[in-house]
Amino acid sequence: WINTAIIVTMITPFTSTLSGGDDNLLNGIREIFVAEIVTSNLIKLVDPTGLVERHYFAPRASSQEEMNSHMRGEEWHLAERYTNMTKILFLTLWYCSIYPFGFFLCALALFINQYAERYSLMRTWRRAPRLGSYISSFSRRYFFPLAISAMAVACSYTWAGFPFDNLCENEEAGGNNDDDDALENYIGSWDISSVDGSRNVEVTVSEGDPSYRFCQQSLYWYGKGFDFPAIPYWQKEGDEWMTEEQEILTMVFGWTSFFLVIGVSLWIMKAAIRTIFFRSNTETCGDDQGIPFSDVAAISSYVPEVKSDLFSYPLLAVDTNDVDEELYEWKDPDKPYSYYDLTQDAMQLLEESMLPEDEVKALFSTMNHWPPNQDAPFVSSETQPAKGEIC
Repeated sequence: WINTAIIVTMITPFTSTLSGGDDNLLNGIREIFVAEIVTSNLIKLVDPTGLVERHYFAPRASSQEEMNSHMRGEEWHLAERYTNMTKILFLTLWYCSIYPFGFFLCALALFINQYAERYSLMRTWRRAPRLGSYISSFSRRYFFPLAISAMAVACSYTWAGFPFDNLCENEEAGGNNDDDDALENYIGSWDISSVDGSRNVEVTVSEGDPSYRFCQQSLYWYGKGFDFPAIPYWQKEGDEWMTEEQEILTMVFGWTSFFLVIGVSLWIMKAAIRTIFFRSNTETCGDDQGIPFSDVAAISSYVPEVKSDLFSYPLLAVDTNDVDEELYEWKDPDKPYSYYDLTQDAMQLLEESMLPEDEVKALFSTMNHWPPNQDAPFVSSETQPAKGEIC
């Protein structure tokens, strides 16, 4: 969010917001959207690194283990994917007042992103650990209210800054008396060139033409500090640039953003306090189906693991002797789970130190498994239909 939207606003000169040329803010926003729609998704679909790994290094590997390491695919994280999605949405909301076409580009970017990432998830990315719905719930609860608040604040300052030229018209055509003689020197036709020499414009100044003076129109850094909310009150006396309609619109946007920021802040504080100090107990959902956990087809459990680029499967930081193989989420078709057991490696390395086996295993995580009583009756999920309420 900071690099994509806020930093771009801070480094762009105020008068370049709506000005012509290639260095104005609107062109920068459009280029960011193009990069999100085309460049990032094209890299995902082509996957140049994965292609080289699978089609060049993998066939030339000296062992099956090395070949498998080249076929694993790119590592990815769900939090990173959510950050990319919220970044596009935040960019759209931040600049929606001056670039409303961004809503259509945002919809297109998210649409293409969904299909590109779904293809990568099924074809090129490596398998990710199972995660719950916490990230999505956190995003809905905190990101969207903050994004709407940021949109209201950004829109209020944008409407207040129009027309983004830092010029105020003098009340009289010739300005004050001290400037009358100076203005007479500019009457006539002039050839004005841009700083880089790329443009040359002929300008004619006639007697009685309106004159302008510099006045700071940006309320982001107006005067000595940051003025909030963005309302006409912060205009300096004698340097008012807002029209009557603009002052009404700015007043509505400014106070709306003010109360919206306060409301969202209080709501987030309330949610944080309830989560930290008044955490509720877990409530069960649904009825008991009479299916024991050991009979679930997709049975799995948390097993302490250590990922290594030298192995195709993660290393196990726990003694695997008393753990049922059905509890693992993966299976190597060529090697047993004991091959990845770090406790056995540690016992071999520390064999000369004469440390007891229990002390060596105590250096790693502990995992206990109590298999079900095979003589106890159970109801199979394949023969017993679901009954009662199901979540």
